[in-house]
Amino acid sequence: MSLMKEQEEEEQRKCKTQAHLYTIIKVAREEDLVDKIGKDIYFDLVDHDKVRSFRIQKQTPFTLFKEEVAREFGVPVHCQRFWLWAKRQNHTYRPLRPLTAQEEAQQVGQVREMRNKAYYKGQLKLFLEVVLGLDLVPVSPPEKTDEDILLFFKLYNPEKGELRYVGRLFAKIYHRPIEILPRLKEMAGFNQDEEIELFEEIKFEPSVMCEHLDKETSFRMSQIGDGDIICFQKADNEDGFRYPDVPSFLEYVHNRQHAMEEQSFTLWKYTWKITNFSSLTQRKYYSEVFTLSNHAWRILIFPKGNNTEHLSIYLEVADSERLPSGWSRNARFKLTLIDQNNYGNSRIRETEHNFTGRESLWGFTSFILLSEVRDGRNGYLVNNTLMVVAELLAPQLPAESTWLAEPSANIPQATKTDAFNTYFSNLEELINVAESSSARGGSNASNQKGALSTSEAPTLEEVQKARLSLKECLSDLFKLNIKDRLAEAVSTLSMAKRGLSRDRQKSVKAFWANFDEFTSDFLTFERDNVEFELQKLMKDQMFVTMKKNHETHVLYKQLLGDLTEKEEELNEKLEEVKSKRRELISSWETLMVESEEAKSGYEDQEKKVEEAEEKKRIAEERMSRSRTAWSNLKLLFG
Repeated sequence: MSLMKEQEEEEQRKCKTQAHLYTIIKVAREEDLVDKIGKDIYFDLVDHDKVRSFRIQKQTPFTLFKEEVAREFGVPVHCQRFWLWAKRQNHTYRPLRPLTAQEEAQQVGQVREMRNKAYYKGQLKLFLEVVLGLDLVPVSPPEKTDEDILLFFKLYNPEKGELRYVGRLFAKIYHRPIEILPRLKEMAGFNQDEEIELFEEIKFEPSVMCEHLDKETSFRMSQIGDGDIICFQKADNEDGFRYPDVPSFLEYVHNRQHAMEEQSFTLWKYTWKITNFSSLTQRKYYSEVFTLSNHAWRILIFPKGNNTEHLSIYLEVADSERLPSGWSRNARFKLTLIDQNNYGNSRIRETEHNFTGRESLWGFTSFILLSEVRDGRNGYLVNNTLMVVAELLAPQLPAESTWLAEPSANIPQATKTDAFNTYFSNLEELINVAESSSARGGSNASNQKGALSTSEAPTLEEVQKARLSLKECLSDLFKLNIKDRLAEAVSTLSMAKRGLSRDRQKSVKAFWANFDEFTSDFLTFERDNVEFELQKLMKDQMFVTMKKNHETHVLYKQLLGDLTEKEEELNEKLEEVKSKRRELISSWETLMVESEEAKSGYEDQEKKVEEAEEKKRIAEERMSRSRTAWSNLKLLFG
């Protein structure tokens, strides 16, 4: 066992030292768009932090990576077409173009290092396009020409206030949107005679831009290209909807997100370190109970999967059995399986759920394949230790807590509030029993009412009213004026002669006899608890300030490094410009010398031309005289 542990540790050290030899490839699929749009995200197409990541050696041929994708997703290699993502100038992310055959013939590291906008923070981000045949089996994608553009579509329902992804298709760039309307209606499940409106989603920061798309204008004229998003909805919407069209709904979502940011919503965080993971034998394990956002929670894992080949992870309300009937608690949370060698490869799943007595447990049955967890190339299982993080979004100051504990079903420690709850729960049980007995009593109710109709004792109606008031008080100890309402209800019940059994009357009178002492303890606890929360709040504020200052320091350091790098680049460019300037001036000076020489030569040549011209004139005069003599001689002897 010791030798196996040493080998395991050596393997982990090897993975860390060789981390620079690997690259992370994020592969987004249409399934990710269907799962997330309208739930986790509304703008763009995908959150790359929540898609499947592959940790691949840089020297691996891209063709071998495609084989691993085939094993993971069940898509044959010849049916895969990968698109590069691009970050546009308006800060949106859209698929840019497919990888070429020449690019796919390269190594993974070479593809990643291509000078394209898909390369971001050491990762290669790809979109996997899969075409399904009539039998819903992947087929080879058709050839894409320069005239074909890949478009993505979202459907908006103003009645439900719901935006969802419905599909993608290729269109000819010189075609008009009206020519693809039948296919869009088919995607949405509309009748073909239904009128629809189209909108182009352009950007969302710093403000939303979603413009109406003219159905009669070609995609080229409307500047629609690969990766663009078109939202559509029914045209004949009834008035009265809060957000009647796509632009107004996206504006609402945008404002809501900014409002949450302004309220300083933060993630409350709990880290669970699970040691000796491979030695776990039970079907499921609980973390310790932890408090986030003033509520008690715990994590549940199935180390061998919950009837699946995946690791199953859930979040549970830890004190659900002690909460009052009808309770509910809405929470947005995410669960993260940490890659301890490369945090960027950590597996993150996020969702929102309304926890209730019937659904106090929520999470992911198929969180990650167990084979991936055990794969030594990944960093999920280091030294036989797994790390799971739970984070909740809440409008309060962060209180990060980290417990390093063995997985076990832990029971929370009893507190004074637990004693209060227990005390009141006993009374509530008595009241419930009394209500049941009263319901079964039938005609005896009229006799009881007559017996209770005295000046000293309350009426049955007053007793019933007191019971309801007491039950309401017990359901929430922290309501305003709870002491007065509770006192009134218990006082009425303590005077009741009938309608309550002897044991119930005895319990109520005992509670009433100790009422002042109990409420005094309660108020003392409330005062001390407020003081504790205040001091804790101040401590947390100091911690947040210190943490923010440290983060700002790191940011400043990074900015300084970036500025220094830019300064060096600018200095290099400046030296290059100076060198070119010197070369230009030198060439200019040479040009001036050559020009001066040409000028001097021109003036000399001009004089020679004048002299030659004079000689030519004299020669012409002499030639004229000779021609005259020649002509005379010819006449005499001719």
